[in-house]
Amino acid sequence: MELRAVGFDESRLLAPGRALEVFFERASLRQPLCESVELDAALGRVLAVEVRSELAIPPVARSSMDGFALAAASAPGRLRIVGSVEMGRPFSGHVGAGEAVRIPTGGVLPVGCDAVLPIEEAIIRGDELECGAVESGDAVTPPGSDLLAGELLMRPGRRIAAPELSLLATLGYARVEVFRRPRVGVLSSGDELVAVDRRPEAWQVRDSNRYAIAGALRAMGAEAVHLPSIGDSPGELLAALRSAVAEFDAVVLSGGSSVGERDETPAAVAALGSPGAIVHGLKVKPGKPTLLGAVSEIPILGLPGNPSSSLLILDAVGGPILARLCGVERSSVPFSARLEAPVRKRLGWTWYLPVALRQGPGGLLAQPLALRSSMTSLAARSDGYLALGEEIETLAVGERVDIYRYAHGGPPTA
Repeated sequence: MELRAVGFDESRLLAPGRALEVFFERASLRQPLCESVELDAALGRVLAVEVRSELAIPPVARSSMDGFALAAASAPGRLRIVGSVEMGRPFSGHVGAGEAVRIPTGGVLPVGCDAVLPIEEAIIRGDELECGAVESGDAVTPPGSDLLAGELLMRPGRRIAAPELSLLATLGYARVEVFRRPRVGVLSSGDELVAVDRRPEAWQVRDSNRYAIAGALRAMGAEAVHLPSIGDSPGELLAALRSAVAEFDAVVLSGGSSVGERDETPAAVAALGSPGAIVHGLKVKPGKPTLLGAVSEIPILGLPGNPSSSLLILDAVGGPILARLCGVERSSVPFSARLEAPVRKRLGWTWYLPVALRQGPGGLLAQPLALRSSMTSLAARSDGYLALGEEIETLAVGERVDIYRYAHGGPPTA
């Protein structure tokens, strides 16, 4: 499939990566604020502080198996069983030479013991234990083997998932400092738009983008707020943007960023203040008419009106901007699959190509989906996308490629 620019001067278009570099060079985004939340409300939030272990974990030696705690110097031999270790309680006595105590997995090693004989190796005769040779430290979890006192465990910018909740609870955090979610105003523009509960005329479309974009923003860590949709009037656009930048941490505009007689978005952004429209037009398909701008510290992202294009650009280009506002360093780690169909693109352009995944006999297979950005269903039918760089022109069937999952969605279920 050949890619051709229409309406833009190709010599002035920027690759997505370079466009982001220019944007971050010229836009001074505000630093995210912090807030304290209860641990049970911290899932999905972004850590704002360093987390260190105050104590060694475990603080004392523990048994790593069910068995008998003893002094290694007492083995091999016949030892007298003098008691049992109970979970949650220290053993009250002292285990002397020639003695042993029953101990469960995780039990605290009694004073006088430095090894554990697994229950499977024990021979019990009444109140005596026959055991072979053991080494000091056998089946013992030493103090600090999990965490050392003062050890740095998490840095600011880490998104909190279930494992992080477990660690924070282990460390005694009932509350945790996180970055406040950025508030993002979601604005749709176009005379053709009607509400989703209205039956559109032949020349109209339902405003589906606002729900997809808002949902993606929320999944990426923002607080998305729907703004009333507007028509193509320049005055209406300017008023809506002026109101939005005064209230929100960022604004995402869907539609109205393509080149044409009625395109007023760059001028409206510039009229609101510096740095204005920083980048307008990317050397990418889909998403050529994307706009990156800012008014003071408030970023403005102008997305294409086409449904699938807007979600792809929001993820690939808007994702790093939103990550900065959330306080998280975004790291898109691809996974590998093999192509089920050949791909051809124009050299010198970046191409974001949605793919559907399925499990084949030798691993994941990626089926490229028809690149028709106006298809509302395209993003919903895809499990991720290829990011094909400027240097790529063709890819063959069976070639291994990197697939990026949408940051606003889950992992593929192929």
